[in-house]
Amino acid sequence: MSTTTPNRIFAKTLVRWSALALTAALIGCAGDPTIQSGDDAEVVMGSLNKVDNSRMSLAYVDPEGDYGRYTKVYVAPLDLDNVEIVQPDSNRTSMVNRYNQEWELTDKNRQDLQAAYREAMEQELTKGGAFEIADAGGDDVLAVEAALTRIAPNAPKDDISSRTAGRSRVYTEGGGSISIAIVFADGDSGEVLALIKDTRTSSNTGSWGINNSVTNMADVRRSFSSWGSRIHDGLLQLQTMAETR
Repeated sequence: MSTTTPNRIFAKTLVRWSALALTAALIGCAGDPTIQSGDDAEVVMGSLNKVDNSRMSLAYVDPEGDYGRYTKVYVAPLDLDNVEIVQPDSNRTSMVNRYNQEWELTDKNRQDLQAAYREAMEQELTKGGAFEIADAGGDDVLAVEAALTRIAPNAPKDDISSRTAGRSRVYTEGGGSISIAIVFADGDSGEVLALIKDTRTSSNTGSWGINNSVTNMADVRRSFSSWGSRIHDGLLQLQTMAETR
């Protein structure tokens, strides 16, 4: 039996879905998550129904998926190929970018983001022993493939090219926000089973705090851990739903 390369699934699916996600209304947080059903259900890609009251900004799930058979999860490397970076608003920071240096991701930044993402996802998804981490796709493997779609920092980058030399502390109203899109697919056939899109904003939004590379990375790690935890809980709920059908 041939195994579909998981990375190919994501590249094809994200292009098709992103246009739909940009025009869809955000789902509220009140009430329990419910997969739409019936003739009025909002369906994408032929089999994925919209989830109301999702903990994510957008969520679509195959209500007929055999989720109970997945005991392992393949976490693909975080895709950083098409990240939109929104340059900081000077009104949200205590300093001005005197060098007009644009905020951009270096190779080191990319490596750090991918390492933080993988660490957080593996830690959260294996909690309670519900899932094991797989090195590749397979019959009992669910492939999880994510891409950062947008980063909106609230201050010039914490490096010598962007911040004035000698400025020891920079304060911002929150560190910024980060957005992600995630595809879940069968690790053997490549069939897409779920799609989510979400944005996380720094936890100290509404108050001013120190902004530097350490605090920013801490915010990113918290975002990754939050997504991993929500995915873990959501997969368990889907497994329970599959058992009761």
